[in-house]
Amino acid sequence: MEIKSGSIKDLFGQSFIYGIGLFLRKALAFFLIPLYTHVFTHTQYGKLAMVYLFSGALTTFFNLGLDAAFLKQFTDEKYDKKEVYSRLFLFRLAYSSFFLLLIFLFSPGLSNLLLTSKDINLIQLASITIWIECLATPGLLILRITNRSKKYVFINTSRFVINIALNILLVLYYKMGITGVLLGNLGSSFILLVLLYPEMRKLLTIKLQWGPLKRLLHYGLPLLPLSIIIWIGLDLIDRWLIKWILGLDKTGIYTLGYQFGTAMGVLVYGFCGAWTAFFYNNPENKKAFVESSVIFVRFALLLWAVLSFFTPEIFRGMVSEKYWAAQSIVPIIALSYIFFGLEEIFTAGFYIKSRTGLLIPIALTPLLVNISLNLYLIPIYGIMGAAVSTLLSYFLFAVFSYLIGNKIFPVRYNLKTISLDIGLGIILLGSTTLAGNTLYQRILAFLILILTLSFKEKEKIRKLFKNLYIKD
Repeated sequence: MEIKSGSIKDLFGQSFIYGIGLFLRKALAFFLIPLYTHVFTHTQYGKLAMVYLFSGALTTFFNLGLDAAFLKQFTDEKYDKKEVYSRLFLFRLAYSSFFLLLIFLFSPGLSNLLLTSKDINLIQLASITIWIECLATPGLLILRITNRSKKYVFINTSRFVINIALNILLVLYYKMGITGVLLGNLGSSFILLVLLYPEMRKLLTIKLQWGPLKRLLHYGLPLLPLSIIIWIGLDLIDRWLIKWILGLDKTGIYTLGYQFGTAMGVLVYGFCGAWTAFFYNNPENKKAFVESSVIFVRFALLLWAVLSFFTPEIFRGMVSEKYWAAQSIVPIIALSYIFFGLEEIFTAGFYIKSRTGLLIPIALTPLLVNISLNLYLIPIYGIMGAAVSTLLSYFLFAVFSYLIGNKIFPVRYNLKTISLDIGLGIILLGSTTLAGNTLYQRILAFLILILTLSFKEKEKIRKLFKNLYIKD
C-alpha cells in the first residue's frame, strides 16, 4: 500500500484532485441555489441553515478529533494498518450509536431550541445522516492517505449526482421542502457507505489489540475542543447569533452569501486534505512548506478574485432577486478562508511534534474575539457585521498559529510575499468599489491581479502543469 508522496508537484496534484472530490461533496448547495432560492422563503432557508449548523456540530462531536490521530497512526510503520483502521471504525461505531440514541430521545428539546417544536423530524434525519457519514469517513481517509485520488473522486461524484437527483425529485417534484433536502442527503450518505464498503471490508478485522487506542485518544481528544472552537465557535456561531438577534429570515440571507464565500473553502479543504498527508510523510521538507504556502495563497487569490469581482453577475445568473442582499458578504467570507488555509499550513508543526494540545489556547482568543465582535456588530451592521467578525477571527487565528507554531517547528515562511499578494487583491477590490464598481472597472482590476500573480509564478506554474500527474 503506497503512501509516500514527497514533492510539491504531488502536493498540488493531489490538492487538485481532492479539491474536485470535495467540491462535488460540498458544492451541492451551489448547484441547488437556483432551486432553493425560488422554492424556499428567507425563513425556510434560515431553518435549513440551522439544521446544517446542528449537523456541523454533531459531526465535530462524533469525530472526537480522531481523524488526524488516525492518519498519524496509519502512517506509522510500527502499527498494523488493518488494526489501526478497525480500532477507529469499531470504536466510532460504538460511541456514535450510543449518542445517536440519546439525540433521538432528546430531539424534541433540540428541535425547540434550534427550530420549532414541529421540526423534530428534521433533527432526526440530520442526525442519522451525520452518523452514517462519520462511519464512512475512515474509508475516505484511507483513500486520501494512500493517494488513491481517482477512486476518491469517483465515489464523491457518484454521491453528488445521486444527491442532486434526489433533491430535485423530492423538493421540486414531490414538494417535500426541507424534509426533501434532508432525505436526499440521507440517501446519498447511504450510497457513500455502500461504495466504500469494499475498501472497508478489506481492512476491517476483529482480531486486534486495543492498547494503541489509548494513544489514539491521547493524541486525538485534545483536538476535539479545537474542532469545537473552529467549526462551531468560528465557522457556525455567527448564524446562530444572527438567528437570535435578527431572526430566521436574515439567517437565510446570510447563509446564502456564506455558501458562495465557501466556494473558497472547497479549494482550501481540498488543499488541506492533501496537505495533511504531505506533512506527515515529509516532516523535514521545510523548503516545500515555504513554497507551498506561497503557491497556495496565489491559487486561492485567483478563485477569490472570480468570486469577489464578479459577484453581481454570479448572483443575477443563479439567485432569486429576493436574496441579492447576500452578495455584499461574499468577498469577505471568501477572504476568511484564505486565512483559514494559512492557519492550517502554520499549524503543521503542532501535529508533527505531537503538541496538538497547544492549539486549544491559541484558538480561544479568536473565538472570544469572534463572539464579542458578532454581539457588537450584528445589531449595528447586520449580516455585514457577522462577515467582518469572521474575517478578523480567522486572521487572528492564522497570526497566532504562525507566532507560536514557529517556536515549536521553525519554518521561514515568506510572509512579506504572502502579505503583498493578499494586500494587492484587497486594494484592487476596494478601488473598484470606491470608483463606482462598474463591470469594466472590475474586469480591469481582475486582469491586473491575475497577470501580476501569473508573472510572479510563471516558472513554477509552467513546471507544475508540465509535470503534473496522478498516481493511483
